[in-house]
Amino acid sequence: MPPDAPPAALQHDGPPLTVGIIGAGRLGGALLQACTDARIPVSLRARASTGWTAESVPDVLIDAGAPGGFPEVAAYCLKHSVPLLECVSHLRPRHAGRLDEVAAAVPVLEAVNLSFGSYLQRRLAGLVATAHHLTTPHVDVLDRHPARKAARVSATAERLATAWTDGGGHPEAKLGLRRGGPEVSEHSITWTWGADEALTVHHQVTSLCAVARTALAFAQRLPRHPPGLIALDDFFHALSTSPLGDHP
Repeated sequence: MPPDAPPAALQHDGPPLTVGIIGAGRLGGALLQACTDARIPVSLRARASTGWTAESVPDVLIDAGAPGGFPEVAAYCLKHSVPLLECVSHLRPRHAGRLDEVAAAVPVLEAVNLSFGSYLQRRLAGLVATAHHLTTPHVDVLDRHPARKAARVSATAERLATAWTDGGGHPEAKLGLRRGGPEVSEHSITWTWGADEALTVHHQVTSLCAVARTALAFAQRLPRHPPGLIALDDFFHALSTSPLGDHP
C-alpha cells in the first residue's frame, strides 16, 4: 500500500473524477488506455511488479488485480473511504467477510463481467425462464476462453446459469467449458426441446475496450451511492433506461 497521499478534490459537475487502477493485466491495461482516451486522471496505480504508487487518493478505486491482493485493496478503501469497483472473479469464496466489511463503509460494486451483452444475455435467460412451463427443456451453458484461462467454469457462466434458475427455470443448466481459440471469450446458453427444436443465445467478446469504457462510466456513478454492496445489473439497468444525456 502506498504512503498517505493528499486526498483528491471531489469533483461533481465539470472534470471527471480521479480513479485508481489495481492490476496490470489485460483489463488493467484496457482501463488505463480508456482513461487516457477519455482524459480521466489516474492518481493511483498498483502492480505486482512495482507495488503501489499514488499521487493522491482517488475518488474511486477499480480492482482488476488478483484475488490474493484483495486484503490490501480492502484496507486502502477502508482507510481512505474510497468507493470500490471490484472486477476480480471468484473473489467472494476467499474474501466474503472482508468484502462485506468494505461494503459496510463505502459503496462497492461487484462487477466480474462489465460487458453489456453479457447483461442482456442474463436478461434473456430470465425471460425464457418465465415461459419454461410450456415444456421442460435441456439447458446447457458453455464457457469458452483462450487456453491460458484456468480450467474452471468462469464466474460469467455461473451467473448466466443462475439467471435461468433465479427466473424460475428448471432443470438447472449443465455447465461446460472449452479452453482454446481466440480472444477474449464466448458464452452461450442453449435450451433444447426434444430432438426437434433448440434456442441458443450466444455472446462473444473480442476486445476489452468496451468493457473498460463501461467500467469508467460506472466508476463515475459509484460515489453517488451510499455504502453497501451494489448489484451490477442494477447499474446496467439504470444506464440502459436513462437518456443518453444522463450518462457520465
